[in-house]
Amino acid sequence: MEVNFNKMCEWERKKAIFLMYISDNLGYDLSNAEVDVNSSSGYVYVWSEDFNFSLYMPINCDLIKSDVWALWTNSEDGEEIEFNLKDDTTLKNLEDWVRGLEVKNA
Repeated sequence: MEVNFNKMCEWERKKAIFLMYISDNLGYDLSNAEVDVNSSSGYVYVWSEDFNFSLYMPINCDLIKSDVWALWTNSEDGEEIEFNLKDDTTLKNLEDWVRGLEVKNA
């Protein structure tokens, strides 16, 4: 896992740690993950090439699961689609969501 806490402010570090906690609880393998801050949006994210989606938290949010979003990007046209996590969201829910998007956009 690659994380650069030095370039994050305190609030971004807290969100990064929370995202790692949520990711780990979902079963999102963090061994090949990158945890960082998007310099354009200011969003803190977890990305891994092992998954077809990333997880992120916006600038203004609370440290609760429902403030975590999954993001899928269409590799053909760059369209981005978001999925808001709920307390009962599982990795299987996210994988099914991505599979549905990939079938729809094939």
